[in-house]
Amino acid sequence: MTALNKSLGVSGVLPINDAAGAMVLSLEGYGRNAVLIFLFAFLLHLVLVRVIPGKDFKNVYLTAHLALYHACFMAVCLPTVLGTNDSVVIILIATVINALYYTLSPAITRKLAREWTGDAITLGFMDQVGSIVAHFVGKWVGSSDPDQDADKLKLPKWASMFRDNTVVLFFLMPIIFVGMGLAVGQKGIQELAGTGAEATNWIIWLIIQAWTFTAGIVILLQGVRMFVGSIVPAFKGISDKFLPGAVPALDAPTFFPYSPMGGMFGFLGSSVGAILVCILTIVLGSPVIVFPSPIIMYFDGNVMGVFGNKAGGWRGAIAAGFVTGMITSAAAILFYPLTGTMFGSGVTWSNIDYALVWMPLMYLLKAIAGIF
Repeated sequence: MTALNKSLGVSGVLPINDAAGAMVLSLEGYGRNAVLIFLFAFLLHLVLVRVIPGKDFKNVYLTAHLALYHACFMAVCLPTVLGTNDSVVIILIATVINALYYTLSPAITRKLAREWTGDAITLGFMDQVGSIVAHFVGKWVGSSDPDQDADKLKLPKWASMFRDNTVVLFFLMPIIFVGMGLAVGQKGIQELAGTGAEATNWIIWLIIQAWTFTAGIVILLQGVRMFVGSIVPAFKGISDKFLPGAVPALDAPTFFPYSPMGGMFGFLGSSVGAILVCILTIVLGSPVIVFPSPIIMYFDGNVMGVFGNKAGGWRGAIAAGFVTGMITSAAAILFYPLTGTMFGSGVTWSNIDYALVWMPLMYLLKAIAGIF
């Protein structure tokens, strides 16, 4: 980010939850509030799951790291939006809002995906509301013809290897990394790659970084498969006793196996959408330059592609990824200034539900606070 901003002469932002959350947790006062919001919201969420009637609302949001990152978002946004640093007010409002979201939003993906998940799990990834957009975009652009299903496409022999997302990442990520590197320039990247006798060629360094990212994703997906294999039966034992009928709301990669090729098409569409927004923000002189986010392109893109493919085949998957990728990236222009002390840090939060749910809600709360 530093190298890109310096080379392009802009003040850009990268939507990436992990970095944004880590920065907030390191800030005195904000980190404490974030952790308290995280804990209280989850406890209230469990109470709501227990008392709210209706099968679709019996979901437990188990994606703890995203819940923590989101608590960080609330901890820095609400003081700016509400115009107060009163920790009690901030923690109380954030706890209630977050608990409602964790309880209600997974019902969306549970209902949309019930036919192909067997109602065993649902999504808990800040993409639940976005899945509605992916579903209808896929439905309108694509076709419900089973032959159009991305996972049933007859690919040429040379292209059959691209059914494996590891292979797709292996070829695609170096293109993205080298593209970003070219934007920075040889000098800027070489400084990152090192100088002197042990320095790595700047292009080789970018390719190695891309393949390191790919390797990390492979490890992550393997871990998720192990996690799901353990958590679903374990959770059933707990839910039968304390939360009858509840299913776990889990991380994005748990949905990838339901349509591997649909996810890949969504990833490709999302990448194009995010890169296009980046170019437009630079060309049009936007006050906030939004750089392509790996979280949006890969994780959101895959999820949106799965829902788009289930609704409209491979064309639906590409369109769902493209549309949601553009929406998610473009929304950062509007909600980045609301992030208080994080504004100007170069990082902000990603995922499409920040565009569809949290940005509008923050502006609504700001308007209400302005009235009073």
